Amino acid sequence: MAIVCWVMGYRATDPVCRHRAHAVSYKGMMTRPVRFFVLLLLCVFAAAPLFAVEDFLVPGVDLSDMTFETGAWCRYVVTDEALGQTDSTDVYIGVPGSEMTADGRAYWVEIETSLRGADAEDREIMKLLVLETITGFADGDSLGDYVLKLYMKNGNEPAEEEDPRRLRDVSLRSAHADSSWAIGDTLPVATAAGRFRCVKKQRLLENNREIPTGNIVLLRKTRDNYQVWFSRQIPVLHLAKCIIERSRETDTVPRIKGIPTGGVKESKTTAEIVAFGHDARTLVSVGGR
Repeated sequence: MAIVCWVMGYRATDPVCRHRAHAVSYKGMMTRPVRFFVLLLLCVFAAAPLFAVEDFLVPGVDLSDMTFETGAWCRYVVTDEALGQTDSTDVYIGVPGSEMTADGRAYWVEIETSLRGADAEDREIMKLLVLETITGFADGDSLGDYVLKLYMKNGNEPAEEEDPRRLRDVSLRSAHADSSWAIGDTLPVATAAGRFRCVKKQRLLENNREIPTGNIVLLRKTRDNYQVWFSRQIPVLHLAKCIIERSRETDTVPRIKGIPTGGVKESKTTAEIVAFGHDARTLVSVGGR
């Protein structure tokens, strides 16, 4: 499944991913729940030191902009295009409830993912109890300080509780502190869920590297173009649409006879809101909730 590939570090449309998606079990994925969380929700951060988080859903969002509201939910379609293949994944984010804890108000957040058209047994759900104070985090704070409970569920299997202390190694950083993002005008943007007035954020990252390997130098060129549209009319992450276009090119100096150049490989990921509301219901019941 696409989300398994993302978690394990492969793109959904990569042939390696398509092969490994059938071999990687959900329990194997649970050894890296941090990346799942960063990928699907707290991609609301700009960075997580343990991982090269390039393939997240919502780049450029800041936690201080996130809104916790009981009952709020959003559904997105994330489409990956690469190597002539297209893969679409449904992503649901809901806030079905909240409760008071010793550390203050905390909200239950549920994230469900599945390939479009997949059966219920192929769904993956994460359920977290997150402190509301996470919206006021300081740079360098630990993610694990704000997540009180963490559960994972695969298909029809029972939900399994994970140790949220695994998230302590992930440090939080404000996207507002990242000067590489350019903020544009507020303009109407059409989506599958309707037309919204959105603020556009954009950044272009280009990198040319020379990597010596013996008598040969490997040349690697990368280009990543991010375009993200946000609207306060949309709950939780306020994400309306996101487009990430990437290109990769490799070559060697001197050119190795008989070995063709890598050429330019391009990929594109699009996330778009398709529905939202304010009547979220619990997907996974744990501990009476």
